[in-house]
Formats: sequence, C-alpha cells, structure tokens
Amino acid sequence: MPLVVVCGLPAAGKSFVATQLVDYLKQYVQEDVVYITEATVNVNRLEGYKNGHIEKMSRGALRAGVEQALNSKSIVVLDALNYIKGSRYEFYCKARAESTTYCVVYVDTPLELALERNASQEAQYDPELIKSIASRFEVPIEKNRWDSPLFHLTPEAIAKDGLMLDKIAEAVQFGKAMKAGLATQSAPVVETSFIQELEQVTTLIVDALIAHQRDGGVADALKVPKASIELRLNRNMPTSEARRHRRQFIKISQLHPCAVAAIGDLFVEYMNKQA
Repeated sequence: MPLVVVCGLPAAGKSFVATQLVDYLKQYVQEDVVYITEATVNVNRLEGYKNGHIEKMSRGALRAGVEQALNSKSIVVLDALNYIKGSRYEFYCKARAESTTYCVVYVDTPLELALERNASQEAQYDPELIKSIASRFEVPIEKNRWDSPLFHLTPEAIAKDGLMLDKIAEAVQFGKAMKAGLATQSAPVVETSFIQELEQVTTLIVDALIAHQRDGGVADALKVPKASIELRLNRNMPTSEARRHRRQFIKISQLHPCAVAAIGDLFVEYMNKQA
C-alpha cells in the first residue's frame, strides 16, 4: 500500500522518472506496483488542466484512482502535476489512514527547459498553460509532513547522482509507516454537526488572527479560540491568504473528518505549516 507522489511542471520529465521507478520497484522490491497517471483514469493530460472546472474533475479522477489502489497490497506510484499542496496533503492523509509509507518525488525542471522539451514533443501542452501552472506551483517543502520524505530531482542532481531510485525504494520499503491519527479517523456518528462546527471554529480562529494582525502584531505565540495550541506564524499573513487556507482546510477535513473537539488544534497546526 505505500504511496509515491511524483510532482512537477508539465513536460518536466515526471513520466520518465515515474516509469523508471516503477520498473525498479518491480525488479528489486515487489512485482505488484500500480502506476497511476492521467491516462490510467481516462483524463487527457493535454486538456485536463485547461480551466478550473476541468482541472477539478481531473484531480478528482486521480484521487479516486489512488483511493482504489491504496486498498490493495500494491505499491502505488502517482505520476501527475500534483502542484497544489492541498492535493498532496490529501494524498498524505490517505496514506496515513492506511498506516503505510509515503514519499514525494519532485521533478524540479526549470520553466524554460520544460517549455523547450514541450516544443520538441509531438503531443504538446499549450505553452501558456505551462507558464500559468509554473506561476501557481506550490513547491514541496520537506518540513511539511505531507511533503516528507522529499526527493528533490533537479537536472543537475540527476546528472550527478542519477534518479536516486534506490533511495526512493528504500523509503517505500523501509520507511516509517504512518499511524492513523485524529485527522484521518472517521468522525463519530453522533457528531452530526461536524460541518457546522468546522465552519464556526475555523472562522473564529481566522478572525482572531486578523484582529491580532490589525493591531500590528505578528501571531508568533497567539492563543486563539477553540484550540489548546498556539498559532505561531513567522510573518503577517494577508487576510485573503488566511481565508484561502481556511477554505482548503475545510475541503480536506470534509474528505477526512476528525472529532469535533480536535478541529481547533488541527486547524492551528495546519496554519502553522503555512508560514
């Protein structure tokens, strides 16, 4: 059930890395490896990200493919853009719910090189789409739980050390399996007001942050309502960004409900990772 999430720009070389990894895993770890990419879930990779509505459906199809595969004993390799950290967080939560190992492989190809490679391909992405995704790409950061362990593959690193397939395989095979926690456990049936509480608690916390910053303070040890841990940000967070993180947390929490009493602490923990 281990999950490997491969991410990077269109035409970055993700599929080359991912397929090499699949072959390596089959040869040296186990035969049962499931390779998931847009084509395996009936998404046209050239068209699947051209606008927000279509992209949402594409990500949903990839997510469903991963969910189905994680219920088996296979190693799952997901080869897609995965440029939104919220998406990677969802996959992290799914792996954690299965108490399995997880890692991220970031194929970090410069924009100009990706555009050059794209132009040489018979089936090409719209160059403007590549530029747009590059401007919105949320780069994996290893300090984030959902981006760790992180294998960062730049053209220079690949030229020097290769694809690090053995290191990735080691993380898959011998890495520490995550234990399902509050964020990945189903909410008790009696907590029927979960969505309402989720909205209210996260609103209270964001409002407290905004009010504190309005008074000129950085929330580096801010006590907020409905949480036992402090909000610790190393910078002022714009209101629009705080509300965007709140919306993202709500979406993730609806997929992986927690106990109502844990909402505040989990949201504060999530916010602390954003700055």
